[in-house]
Amino acid sequence: MILATPVDTFEGLMAEIGPALGERAWVTDVGSTKRGIHAAAERRLPRPGRFAGGHPMAGSEKGGAAEGRADLLEGRPCIVTSTARTDPEVAAAAGRLWSSLGGRVVHLSPEAHDAAVAEISHLPHAVASLVAALLAGRHPRLDLAAGGLRDTTRVAAGDPSLWVPILLENADQVGPLLGLLADDALALRALLEKGDREGLRRHLEAAQRFRRSL
Repeated sequence: MILATPVDTFEGLMAEIGPALGERAWVTDVGSTKRGIHAAAERRLPRPGRFAGGHPMAGSEKGGAAEGRADLLEGRPCIVTSTARTDPEVAAAAGRLWSSLGGRVVHLSPEAHDAAVAEISHLPHAVASLVAALLAGRHPRLDLAAGGLRDTTRVAAGDPSLWVPILLENADQVGPLLGLLADDALALRALLEKGDREGLRRHLEAAQRFRRSL
């Protein structure tokens, strides 16, 4: 069984399906956080070892069946998470599931997963939302906007009912990153206020190198 709902609903669903699961049944999910979900499986499933986490790193800010594509997972990382209690047979089966759909399977612990996606997914979403919210309150000249604004804020169009629980469940990872970003924003502001041309160039060049490496 695959759980594919907002992450804050998983524990309730596990409590509902638990009594109906046979001994050989196994459960996975597509949630964007993993520590809390594995903990919920320990509490709610009759055989927690028959749960392996799943997180296909694919899709866009758009939701619903109409946005599905046959090649959505082709070549994309599909993370399978397991703990010391996870049945290796179940972790392997979850990996085969994603491989059969074209995914590139990566096995991680729940802790490693949450740390990784905080940097590559959750922080970018939070930053896009900050930019969008700031500009929304300033009534910008959107008739003059080009691709840069759309590119920077694209993921902010994601469904808040999905993202509120994601950010809250991974708050201990995302919060410190936002703190570092705030420090960097102040440092960039200082470069502008000082008219530090070389410092600003070094900052932009470092950002450019990272973007080109993607």
